[in-house]
Formats: sequence, C-alpha cells, structure tokens
Amino acid sequence: MSLVRQLWLSVILILLASSLTNFVISTYFERKNLQEQLYLKNVDDVNSLAMMLSQDDRQLTDIQLLISATFDAGHYQRIELINPEGISVFLREFKGEMESDIPALAKYFFNFQVKPGIAQVSSGWNRIGTLYLESHSHYLHEALWHRTQAFFLSFIVISLIAGAIGSFVLHFLLKPLEMVVEQAHRFSEKRFMMLPVPRTVEFAKVITAMNSLAQRFKSIIEDGNKRLDELRYKSQHDDLTGLANCEAFETLLDAQLKYRDREGHNVLFMVKIFGMNEISLRLDKQKVDKIIVDFAHVIQDFTKQIEGRYTDVRFGRLSGSEFAILLTEAEDIQQLSDILVDVVRTFKGRSRDLYDLYVLHAGVYLAPDESRTTLMRRVQSLLIEASKERALALIDNKLTIVAPYNDDIQWRKALNAALNDNIHSVTFPVVKKDGSAIHYQALMGLELDNEVRKGGYFVHWARKLDMIPQIDFKMIEFILNKIEQESSAYDYAILLSYETMVSEPSLQRISQLLTEHSAAAQHICLEVRESVASANFELFRHFTLTLKATGCKIGLKRVGDSFSTLLDLQELGLDYIKIDSAFVFNVAINASNQNFLRGLCSLAHSLGIVVIADGVTSKEDADSLYENGFDGIISLMQQF
Repeated sequence: MSLVRQLWLSVILILLASSLTNFVISTYFERKNLQEQLYLKNVDDVNSLAMMLSQDDRQLTDIQLLISATFDAGHYQRIELINPEGISVFLREFKGEMESDIPALAKYFFNFQVKPGIAQVSSGWNRIGTLYLESHSHYLHEALWHRTQAFFLSFIVISLIAGAIGSFVLHFLLKPLEMVVEQAHRFSEKRFMMLPVPRTVEFAKVITAMNSLAQRFKSIIEDGNKRLDELRYKSQHDDLTGLANCEAFETLLDAQLKYRDREGHNVLFMVKIFGMNEISLRLDKQKVDKIIVDFAHVIQDFTKQIEGRYTDVRFGRLSGSEFAILLTEAEDIQQLSDILVDVVRTFKGRSRDLYDLYVLHAGVYLAPDESRTTLMRRVQSLLIEASKERALALIDNKLTIVAPYNDDIQWRKALNAALNDNIHSVTFPVVKKDGSAIHYQALMGLELDNEVRKGGYFVHWARKLDMIPQIDFKMIEFILNKIEQESSAYDYAILLSYETMVSEPSLQRISQLLTEHSAAAQHICLEVRESVASANFELFRHFTLTLKATGCKIGLKRVGDSFSTLLDLQELGLDYIKIDSAFVFNVAINASNQNFLRGLCSLAHSLGIVVIADGVTSKEDADSLYENGFDGIISLMQQF
C-alpha cells in the first residue's frame, strides 16, 4: 500500500476514533441533560395540572375533561389519574406511531428513560387521587438524530479536507523518498548514481550513506580504469606520440582484413617524413622529438577536417618517421588524399626547422582476402615510387568491387527501393562457453545490383545522402517484425551509427517504435561503437537512458581503446560490451593483451556488464578468452 493511501487511512482512522469518542461522550451528556430537562417539564406540567384539578369542587367528569384538554394541547405520552385505592380512574395515553425518518437502531441507542411527573389531586380536605404525567420523547430522538447526521457529514468533509491537505504536503515531503527508491533501484541494476542531499534529516542520512557507497564505487571504477589504461598504453602505444605502436597496428590490420566487412571502402594511408636524419644532426633530441609529436597531432587533426566521411579511424607509428592511418567505410580516397596534402603543407609552414623535411604519403583501398603482408607491400611500393618521383602523394584508387550506380540520384533511388522491399538480415550467434547463445548479431543486407550487399558496400553513399538514420530505423523495424513473426525468444543485437545516436528526431522515432512493440523490444539489443560513445558521452548517456526505458538492452561495440575514458560509466547501466577484434586476435600468444583483457573483464563484471569477444579466429584464442573471464565470443571458426 502506498504512503498516500496509508496517510488517507490514518487520517480517517484518527478522525473517526476522536470524533466517535467525542460523539459518544457528548451524546451521553446531552441525553442525560435532555432527560433531566424533560423530567423537570413533567414535574412542572403535572403540578400545574394538579392545581387546576384541585380548585373548586370539581366533579369527576370535569376532571376528565381538563385532563383530556391538557393531553390534546401538549405533547404527552401519558396522563393518568389513580385513586387512593390504586385503581386507575382516568387514563389518556398516546399509542400510535409518529411519522419519522429515525432508524430503529438510533431509537434503541438513544432510549430515553424519563421518570413521570407525580402530583396529588384533592378536593378540599379529601384526596381524589395521584396524577402521573409523561411527556413524549419523540422530539428528543429527532433532535439527537439530526445532530448525529450533522456530525457524520462534518466528519466526512473534515476527513476529505484533511486528507487532501495531507496528500498535498506529503507530495513534497516524499520527493526525497522517491529519490531514495530510484537510487536503490539503480543500485540493484549496478548503476551507482549520486543524488543531492535533501533537507529532511532522516532522508538526508539515507541518501548520504548511499552517496558514500556510490562515490566509493566510482573511485574503485576510476582506479580500475586508470590501471587498465596504463596497462594498455604501455603494451600497445608508442611512448613518444601516444599512437598505436607497430605491433599493435599490425594486429589491428590483421583483424580488419580477417574479420571486418570485406565489401567496405576501407582506406590505408602510409605517411613518411623524409629528411629527419639531416634534421637530427642540426637539432637536439628534444626538438626532434617535438617535431615528431607535432606531426602526430597534425595527422590526428586531419580526421577532424574529414569528419562525416568515414566511420572509424585508427593511427599508428610504424617506425621513427613513418605513420599509418586506417579509415573504415571511407569516401573517395583521392579527395581524402588531397585534404591530407593540404594539412601536411600547413604543418611544414609552421617553422624554418621544417623546411628541409619532405612529407609524402601513399594510399590504397583494402582488398578482400588480402593478407597484411601483401597490403603493406602494396602501399610501401607506392610510397617508394612517390619518393622517386618526388610526388606529395600517390594513390591507388582502384576498387575490387565497383557499384553500378554513378551519382547521388541513382544511389538514392536504389537505396530507397531496397529499403522498401529488399531488406535482409545476416545473423550469427554470440556463444557462451557451453555453446548456448547470448544473443544473435544482426547485420543489415540490402539487395542492390541483384545481390544482397552488406553495409560496407553502400554505407559511404548512404552517409553522403544523409540516409543513415533511415537505414538504422528500417533495420530495427525489420528485426522487430522478425521477432514477432517467428515468436522468437532470442535476442538480436543491432549496431547503430553515429548519425542515429546524435539525432534527437531519430532517437524519438526509435523510442516510439520500441514502445509500440514493447514485447518484442525486450529482445532487442542496440549498440554503438566505443569511439562514438567516448567522443559524445553526454549524447550517449541520453541515448542510453532514453532507449533503456523502452525495455531494450544497450551495449558498446569495438571496445578497447577508449573504455577507460568513459566517465560515470557506473551510472549508465550498460548490458554488455564487445571487445574489438584487434585486442582479441592471437590473444593466446599475446601476454600483454591477456593481462589487459583480464582486468577489463573484472571491471566490467563489477558493473554487471556481460563481456563478449568480437572476431575470434582460433580455438586457442577462444579458450584463452574464456579463461580470462569472457562471457561469450563471436567466432569466425563456424559457418552460421
């Protein structure tokens, strides 16, 4: 029972108890007082009548007439004259029933017992008899009954007013309690949020204690994140620039080539600074290092100028003066190369110390079924050729898969047609150690050019045409219908894009769609890339809290590089994370990655987050991951 209802009940019971007590006591004394007043009236009336009857020499007939006249003129129950021998000489008594709305129970409860008035009647020295007179008590019953009705009416009105005022006051008093309940509920979901301390002393003590727990847990998470970040940084990053070191970047390329969407327009740029040996002879080590660090910042800033033209980006320092940039689902490589040339030219103009440097780059599209060795050989040969020709850039812009659509109009028409009639889903399970499924990963396929194509084939054009949110919405709608049609008990995970997460109209459309399909929504898992979440954390928080309210699950994909930078992670209530395949690839023989992933699993499990490995390519890696605490894997070893 709610506190408001308990308040109403308490107010009613208190008012009822006090009012009934007051009613019983006051009615008792009122009844007693009325009985006394009625008795005095009986005495006065009987004495007056006896005096009238005793005057002169009255015959019995005259006495009877006077008694009858008095009885008829007043409200009497009985007037009786009894002679000295005890025999009734004359009796007038009311025997009928007066019209009344008083319940019989009320009459029984009131039950007036008034003594009759008694007087002697004489004629001269001769006693005629004794006169008895009783007034009718009906009017006393009516008076008390009306008083009772007024009491109960006032009781109801006062109870309603008191209850309404109490509810209004309680609404403000219980706001801190609602906050306490919400905080406790979130704690049960391992979402350790903090609340402002209310003025109410009792509530303040509870919230202060729970805030202390949340703060302590937050400190534990921050310490764990810091240790994880240090561990990851030491093993995978270049000490000077902070970019991925050569080994880590090569592992990333292996994972990209073996696991990622092979139909995508994925671009690799290799950038090299020529002339560093000559500069190192002229400048001290600190200045040389500063040039390298500044250049690393320049190529990182390059991606800000091409924002919206790619899905994900990774940087690496392959050697002292050689850098790599990997862009997934990127647009035209030639346009990207031209922007990179302008960025490098601006960098060289910063200082005279940079005049002798010669910076050039080579770029290629990643090809399906290509090994890392072949890819690196291909891009390095272009780099060597560019250095011979003294060219700023050399690009191989040949695509292995060429779409038959040439412009915006053709692509928009093809995509709209496919979204209306030709949506497909490619699903594969996320499996536990015992082989059971945690959920199924669902990838969208669109029938384009008479063939079902995955996202990498069309996503760069969809981004250019601002159709990404529409595609994500259609995919969620398709999976919801699939769940309802198949009466499936399985969960399905769908990767959403940056454009969808940051678009409030798209978010509201998805929320409304999931609300309309509330039963099926319980089996929907929506995820975004870790890089998108960490770069837009407040938007990601809004995204998470909005969609979790519909009953769906929320996760992060390609987790690894930025997980430790996600602030207030304990307040989000994430359901699962999927570790990037770059950290999973060959993990069985990579001790540093094992240590990092073991710590990451421990941290995630403390928050109630399920940990999944993405892109497992060998049984040895799978066994190692399960031993280090992973809950499930997405494996490339099986045909799904």
